Amino acid sequence: MQRFSRIASLALVLSLLLLLPACSSDPDKKKVEHYNKAMTYVEKQEPKAAIIELRNAIKLDPKYADARYQLGLLYLQEGDVGKAVGELQRAASLDPDNLDAHLKVAEFMLMGRDREGARKEGEALLASHPDNVDVLALNANIELLDGNFAKAGELIDKALGLQPDSDRLYSIRGRLLAAKKDDPGAEAAFRKAIESKPDKLVNYQILFTFYQSRRMQDKAEELAAEMIAKFPEQPTPRIQLASLFLQTGRSDQAEAVLTEAVEKFPDDQRLRRLLINFYRDGRQYDKAEKAFKEAIARAKGTEAENIQARLADFYFDQKKFEQARSLMEKILASNPKNSGALLVQAKFLLRDGKNQDALDIVAPLIRDYPRWAEAHFVKALANLNMGDAELAKSSLGEAIKHNPRSSRYRATLAALYFQSRDFDNAKREAAIALKLDGHNFNAALVLAKALLFSGDYDNAVKMLEEMHRKVPKQIEVLGNLGLAYMGKKELDPAAATFRKLLAMKPGNSLALLSLVRVEAARGKKPADLIAMVREQIAKAPDSAGDLIILGTMLMREKQYDQALEAIGKAQELAPGNPKSYNLRATILKRQNKLDQALAEYNKLLKQNPKNIQALMGTATLLEQRGDSAGAMEKYRAVLAARPDFAPAANNLAWLIAEQSQPDLGEALRLAMLAKEQFPDEPHIIDTLGWVHYKRNSYGLARSQFAQAVEKAPNNPVFRYHLALALKGEGKLEEARKELHNALESGADFAEKRQAEKLLEQWNRS
Repeated sequence: MQRFSRIASLALVLSLLLLLPACSSDPDKKKVEHYNKAMTYVEKQEPKAAIIELRNAIKLDPKYADARYQLGLLYLQEGDVGKAVGELQRAASLDPDNLDAHLKVAEFMLMGRDREGARKEGEALLASHPDNVDVLALNANIELLDGNFAKAGELIDKALGLQPDSDRLYSIRGRLLAAKKDDPGAEAAFRKAIESKPDKLVNYQILFTFYQSRRMQDKAEELAAEMIAKFPEQPTPRIQLASLFLQTGRSDQAEAVLTEAVEKFPDDQRLRRLLINFYRDGRQYDKAEKAFKEAIARAKGTEAENIQARLADFYFDQKKFEQARSLMEKILASNPKNSGALLVQAKFLLRDGKNQDALDIVAPLIRDYPRWAEAHFVKALANLNMGDAELAKSSLGEAIKHNPRSSRYRATLAALYFQSRDFDNAKREAAIALKLDGHNFNAALVLAKALLFSGDYDNAVKMLEEMHRKVPKQIEVLGNLGLAYMGKKELDPAAATFRKLLAMKPGNSLALLSLVRVEAARGKKPADLIAMVREQIAKAPDSAGDLIILGTMLMREKQYDQALEAIGKAQELAPGNPKSYNLRATILKRQNKLDQALAEYNKLLKQNPKNIQALMGTATLLEQRGDSAGAMEKYRAVLAARPDFAPAANNLAWLIAEQSQPDLGEALRLAMLAKEQFPDEPHIIDTLGWVHYKRNSYGLARSQFAQAVEKAPNNPVFRYHLALALKGEGKLEEARKELHNALESGADFAEKRQAEKLLEQWNRS
């Protein structure tokens, strides 16, 4: 192949040749002067100055093939592959005789997985240069990658006949034989490459990688020792030995090799980064922090600043928020454009619920560093928090593409699939996350929940029982274990599990509601169930959710005054919960006291027109009477006084969406505002899903309804809405299953008759 150094050394000759026609015009003369200066800078090893001169030459003559070729080589030397490819492609098209430019373009195509383009270029070169070793090697690689082993063998044999001492050709032969499962032949070929160039480290590394891939651990270890002895001033052999020890579970030996390497090469920050990651991945956080600080002490300038930013990110992940914020602010005070510190700032914004502000920071980071996996991950979390599951999924895909071995990214994607009711993909991603990190609790929980919600109760119980043994005080594990027992119709262990959960965390309303349902299925009478709920309220008197459960049960037993008393206490404890207002209005309607209640609220509003409780009470009562316009007016009055009051925003969003010509943009704004305030309230989640459904955004709607069902699996309305969204996506079988589940509970709900008709219709279709 034509070499950069050889071209540079011919600068003087080329300069004289190029100067001959330069006298014809000033632009031609000027471009040659720039070119000659560039070649002088190349000889002086000043690539940046050479690049400037070559750009100046190209400005004068965009078709200056030699200048574009040399510029491409310089970009390649500087590591800017994108620009290098562009310039070399232009050079090749401008100068068909520039063999090296064409070869490099083809090689880049091959690396970029454009095999068709590489093959086209390679075959053209082979036709014009059938005995060129570099052309033969290129085409051998193309055939090897396409699985045409016989043709690849012919080409490499011909190349070796022309250049029998080429280590590169023996390496290609080794790869070919390895692909053909001829391991002894492959090993011999790789050894031959080493013999041909014994002072070339990469030849040893290729053989080492072969040994690793074939699990020849002893040979790999021997070769690593040989490399360390042969190349004592190179850190790479030690890194490879450490990776071998990690692969074989010898973490102590891996640590010893890495620490020894850091001591020998104290200024090699790559080694220090590997040691930090080793400690971090091994959950040796104190050692990781110490290694961070030692790396900062050895670094200077921008490099030290960047390591500090990584330490701030480490502190954030460790929930040492005060230290993380202090370090982040220190970095940004001296350099407001430090990308690492900006990413930590975006994470703090996410934590504070300022998702759009986080996106505003992350967007330019991704633009400048498109392969930065963590930036894509933060973008995914922001989109997820803002309710856009599809955008979140897309950003997670980018994060995983650039860092496929991140258990955290995989577990988050699994959770997204779970929310979308895509249980198969949820199980797959969660399993991959666990394979990458067996200690990833979130991945294990998502896998268990995916098993549970897909109806695989036996395996869900096994997995959740094992998790409970390992983390006996983890509330979510217990809650899902109770649901898994319910799925298996094992009511006794289900009741015992929910009771254990409530003993650990009194006031957990979801567990109490589940226990009520289990005990009802076991035959306990309503009076006993009410007594049981009151007993729990005595243990957690500040639980608004428990009081709402009590109020609902008392209402069903027509004990309306006691129900209103319980709801009133719930409203005092949690004025932002929309369910209490609606439940109170329902009770008053059943008592035929709507007019009386409205009169009472009107008295309050005369005294104080901005009384939030009175406005909300009036609005919900008007809604019960079917006066949507009057209710909407009152909800708007609430929001005029309290713009972020979630119950009013939620209920108004629903009423707007139900109009004949709805302003769905406004409904969406209000629903998202409510969810920002109460991201885990299932009725608010359901409202946001309903607005998406009305906008025909069935995927977004399904994602929200699925979350509501997860948080309240026995609510038939949520399942009915989920069925509608699934039908909108064309998933009729899944929709039919959800609709059947909604009706199977036997619970009454407003759309029940409509749901029954739909199920009959879908069953017929």
